[in-house]
Amino acid sequence: MTTSTSPGNDIALDLIAQDLMFLRRFMQGVVAAGDQAVVPMFCMHNYICLIIHESHRALQAIEPDLAGLLAYDCAPAIERARHSVKLFDDKKKQLSDIGEDFERIIDAHREEFLNNTWLPLARPLEKDLVLWRCRDRVISTSHVANFFLAVSPQQLRNPPALGRELHDIAVEQGRYAATATNELPWAGASFMDTLKTTDLTEREVRAEKVYRQAFDPALPEEVKSALTGFTCALNVVDALLADDADGQSAITVAKLRYITLHHVLSSLRKLAEQYGPRLQPPARALLDDILTAPMSVRMDQAHRGFRNTLVHYRPEQRVQEQLSLHTPLYGLVDVYFPGMDFTSLNTEVAAHLTDVAYRMQAWSRW
Repeated sequence: MTTSTSPGNDIALDLIAQDLMFLRRFMQGVVAAGDQAVVPMFCMHNYICLIIHESHRALQAIEPDLAGLLAYDCAPAIERARHSVKLFDDKKKQLSDIGEDFERIIDAHREEFLNNTWLPLARPLEKDLVLWRCRDRVISTSHVANFFLAVSPQQLRNPPALGRELHDIAVEQGRYAATATNELPWAGASFMDTLKTTDLTEREVRAEKVYRQAFDPALPEEVKSALTGFTCALNVVDALLADDADGQSAITVAKLRYITLHHVLSSLRKLAEQYGPRLQPPARALLDDILTAPMSVRMDQAHRGFRNTLVHYRPEQRVQEQLSLHTPLYGLVDVYFPGMDFTSLNTEVAAHLTDVAYRMQAWSRW
């Protein structure tokens, strides 16, 4: 990518390049992995859409000619999936709206996959939920995948049409990443290259049964499904992306860790505010431990400029003179987290994310 006369724009362009080279390495790994790539694609879809949507918006402001070259037709679908990264932080939705989204997904899966056998005695054996694990960590479910893909529950009833739509989106994503990185040194290893067939497992279950025992009795089923989405998001960046945490992809993985943990913690605060008094003491204690942990507090108090730069790429004008292309993560950590640098923040965020992920999975009883 070209450079500009603005240091802020140069940093935005470099951040975009880092993310798109990560995407291209991942997509190259997807091509090589064949059918084994289906679940990782489910898990990464909303992050891919986040990077494409936000990079294109930034390029429209700082490199409009390049943005025009990269324009894509599936913009509405990509934007919908991009917003699912926010979890309960979507400003256009209340917590109850997200719950209703999951409720519709749960109902559609039940209608599609249950009561299909002619033998009444066999109906209890029917399953309507798939759990996918990576190295024993839950990374997606068919309900969570439906939410993060941002497709309507009704589309489940027409698999060929849904498959065509997802294929078209994937083609657009691949073209975007390939075109943007055509002259960049994108080649290298991806976590897909080290992912083994035995790392991924699949299990079909009855949703009603697993949700009944998951999390806390006071929580409605749709909220339990959303909390499962939180757990999956944490496990994706902690377990699935583990082999990309160093080297060429370090900045992008650090970004995805921070953004994911930020939105999970913020969403858990909103959950605690609404449902806290109804929860059993162990659940209240678990949420309190997570939300009052030093890194949770530090991230909550951090200026949104840090998160916003990671997401939207363009640094605040007021801090640009303190940033440099030659400083780890451009000096953003030094500005927004006084007393810390990129290495120390990344280490503490990664450790806290791992701890929260394990606590959430234990609470879920998956």
